Amino acid sequence: MAQQGAQKILSTAQLSGSLEFWSVCDIAKPHAPFLKIQPVSGYEASAVEALQELFANDPKMQVTQQSDGKIRMVETDVPKDFLEVKIQHLSFPPDYHSGAFAVYFILNTPEVRAFMDRKIGRKVPWFGWGMPGQIAMHGPSVPGELNDVTVDQALDHVLETFPGFWIYENCRDQEGNRAISVGFRENIQAASDTSIPAAK
Repeated sequence: MAQQGAQKILSTAQLSGSLEFWSVCDIAKPHAPFLKIQPVSGYEASAVEALQELFANDPKMQVTQQSDGKIRMVETDVPKDFLEVKIQHLSFPPDYHSGAFAVYFILNTPEVRAFMDRKIGRKVPWFGWGMPGQIAMHGPSVPGELNDVTVDQALDHVLETFPGFWIYENCRDQEGNRAISVGFRENIQAASDTSIPAAK
């Protein structure tokens, strides 16, 4: 699976980043991206080269590394409107001891819920199955406060405390309605799949 391959590569390189792509709206398989991936021969190459090999069969996927080290895995036609939603204020709860819960908090801000309700037809970017699965009773929480940040800036802020990558998935159902799914994977030393299923 593409997300698992990306997780292994980023964990090996001790890097963080993001994955943005189109998928297939399939309630039975909400976590499965519609990506044809190549087996990666090894990690002797750089993380960017290994990820480019991983996504070699996806001509729309671009893998780049920013000056701060973050790896971006982005299909060129993914809409940016959700990531550009501006959040007026964020102060993460001190008892949220995982990246997944920090992302969950971002996705429940009034501005994100308003965008989902207005543009997508739901208030949250998942099916409403409850809290994400990665529960941690102890450990760090995301410090500080953020003001006037976009969704992608807030998601990047989580990576400073919890290395890994956030996932932004889009799809269209049989009626052509757009759905959005946002998730998070921590690097492997403390990782589990915490993707939040797509909204419809």
